[in-house]
Amino acid sequence: MKRKIALIVAAVTAVTMLGGCGGSKGYDYTAGDGSFSITLPSEDWEVTSEDDESGMYVFSLPATSDSAVDTGLDSDAVILYFNLSAEAGSLGYDTIPTTEEALVESLGDELDYEVLDFEGDEDEDGVKSNYYTIKFVDDTMEGYIASKTVANSEEGYIIAGEVLSSEEDLLEDVKKAIESVEKAE
Repeated sequence: MKRKIALIVAAVTAVTMLGGCGGSKGYDYTAGDGSFSITLPSEDWEVTSEDDESGMYVFSLPATSDSAVDTGLDSDAVILYFNLSAEAGSLGYDTIPTTEEALVESLGDELDYEVLDFEGDEDEDGVKSNYYTIKFVDDTMEGYIASKTVANSEEGYIIAGEVLSSEEDLLEDVKKAIESVEKAE
């Protein structure tokens, strides 16, 4: 339950604010409407949900780690992508954190976590962006969340990945996938 809450907190926070391991060859996925593309870490990753109309896509790596199996989860990692739109009411531009302090405030104190890295910016054209990784430090839960948000006042996207174990190689694969996202013009 805490895992679901953690991923929902990361996704909802970002939305309201605006597989393999190692050397496996990734594969490219392009949304049916052409709105974005991503290079997933390996062909082991599955597209578990794609909705061009709502702009939400979910990719998962079926469970292979002892941690995922022990907790009864069916995935070792999940990546969520959301197209954000001011028109659809999903943007929340004013609440996109561009500092680590704002991120910590937005996440609240529901979870025990450590911010491993944070980058945030707002450029002269009003484009806000952030990229961060958090590690769960709760004894009942292990894993990481990596998230990236890019938005102007009209549109944007968020991509968030959760690794459901302490596997740092898998975390690096998820982070590479997040960085690979290309939004169509």
